[in-house]
Amino acid sequence: MDFTKLDNIKFDSSSNSTLTSLPSLLLEAFIPGYGLISQIIFRLFGFDIGLAVSGCIIVYGLGLGGRIIYYKALSIFVAYFMCCIEVEDDDDLFEQIMEWMSEQRMTKKSRSLRAVSHWMSQWHETDEERKAADEDVLDESGIFNFEKWASTIPPRYEPSFGSNVFWFEGRMFFFSRTRREKSKSIWGGEDQFLDISCIGRSTEPIKELLDHIKKWRLKKNSKMTAVNRPAPKEERMGSYSWDRQSLRPSRPLSTVSLDQEQKAMIVRDINEYLHPSSALWYARRGIPYRRGYLFWGSPGTGKTSLSFALAGIFGLDIYCVSLTEPGLTEACLNKLFADLPRRCIVLLEDIDAAGLRREDEPTDSKDNGDAKDDTSDDGTLTKITKADLLPGSKPGPPALAPTADKSRITLSGLLNVIDGVASHEGRVLIMTTNCPSKLDPALVRPGRVDLQIKFTLATSDQIRDIFIRMYSTERDAKAPHSRSGSKSSSNPDAEFLEMLSQAPILNIVEPEKLKFMAEEFADALPAGVFSPAEIQGFLLMRKKDPRRALEEVAAWRDGLLEKKGKMMGEGKVRVGAGAGAGL
Repeated sequence: MDFTKLDNIKFDSSSNSTLTSLPSLLLEAFIPGYGLISQIIFRLFGFDIGLAVSGCIIVYGLGLGGRIIYYKALSIFVAYFMCCIEVEDDDDLFEQIMEWMSEQRMTKKSRSLRAVSHWMSQWHETDEERKAADEDVLDESGIFNFEKWASTIPPRYEPSFGSNVFWFEGRMFFFSRTRREKSKSIWGGEDQFLDISCIGRSTEPIKELLDHIKKWRLKKNSKMTAVNRPAPKEERMGSYSWDRQSLRPSRPLSTVSLDQEQKAMIVRDINEYLHPSSALWYARRGIPYRRGYLFWGSPGTGKTSLSFALAGIFGLDIYCVSLTEPGLTEACLNKLFADLPRRCIVLLEDIDAAGLRREDEPTDSKDNGDAKDDTSDDGTLTKITKADLLPGSKPGPPALAPTADKSRITLSGLLNVIDGVASHEGRVLIMTTNCPSKLDPALVRPGRVDLQIKFTLATSDQIRDIFIRMYSTERDAKAPHSRSGSKSSSNPDAEFLEMLSQAPILNIVEPEKLKFMAEEFADALPAGVFSPAEIQGFLLMRKKDPRRALEEVAAWRDGLLEKKGKMMGEGKVRVGAGAGAGL
């Protein structure tokens, strides 16, 4: 190209009428130097770029206008011809929807997904984990390798943030997942929201979809029990008073060692109480719609186990509260009970250990003859041991007063939470204790505790049932997985691992023979001495060989009886010494 022609260019604004046209003036105003550039191009190439620029502007304007019209029309269409339901991430339905969506076709064909590898592993065993359990997860030495097993569990693929379209029962639905900053939280973070919408002026199709998802989830997890505990104190804001700790398989009631008549009595009582028509029956007769139970007995007799079994039978979540939790005040306890669902089981464990007292009671009561609690004028608690009272003993350092975070729940505060004027109805309250004599009569009076269940040490029938349950193969749905792989000779622990790899195979006994062996086992143990937990622990160490358990039960019985005798003797000595010291 010969740029010498530029010398001959005469910039005459009147030579081209298009340069003085309205578009040219506008372009000159927005693009400095546009007039000079357009004249140079016109002189060199004989082409007026004003036409091209004007065309581009027209196309851009049409596109921008069309976009504005489209979104305006879309907003009008959504407002008047579509319906939507929003779900927040702190609702249980949020996780149910995400789990259902992860199994739909859209998450298998979509090009934009979100992979999650720890979505609920802390709560319960997932389908992927159950599928992975079918594979060989033992190493060449026959040892279970968790890392190898975990590597076979694929992540869950769920819709990413944004909008998606899916079909359900022949109808198109629009799914949108968004996140927003928490405006009311001092901790920051983000909230997630799900919007499910469809074309139409009725939300019934979306409601049917949500009902389907809930039934799908119920069918999938019908044999699971959710366990909830109070959230940390600093996180008890809004509806976050409770944390789901686990989602465990429901415990069959047959696995709880308790008299069958007592089991039947409490199941019938709770079943009648939870019936939908019972609330109206209670209201018509002016009776508070509440039900309380006290499970008492020695440790390891199955009090907590029965609570979990009842939750599984009636499909209820269980909410566990410990009144000795540091920082648990009466205000916190009221907030926790206020945030409970309408139907659930509330479990107050070891209620006798909470140290509940009346507000007008003196606080210098003795604790097991070994120490006593005292309260100073300012209400702080101190502990005084007998060593501090002995003549000539050196005074120890002063006991530290509890911090402000220590729970100070009085008996009246607990009673107001349970059945006060502002208390909620419709829940099942279960309290457990090892020593019912320590409980205040006001706490266990009729109306607060409607039924007391005594858990005794294992009877002959319970011992027999535990033995049969431990060695019966009827509940085992699968055979043990076989090992594969070659043995490694380079492992320095090869000899030791070889010994471990020779796992004993369950010595299957015919049902009739098993009943006979169970009778022998029950006859070998005295009734009312051992707890079901102790017997179960003995059998667990021999769960592959019932004959071995029968052979070794006598030695185990004698050893444990001797140990208990020594403990009782030491307890008497301590009591005697304490009595002498007090004289």
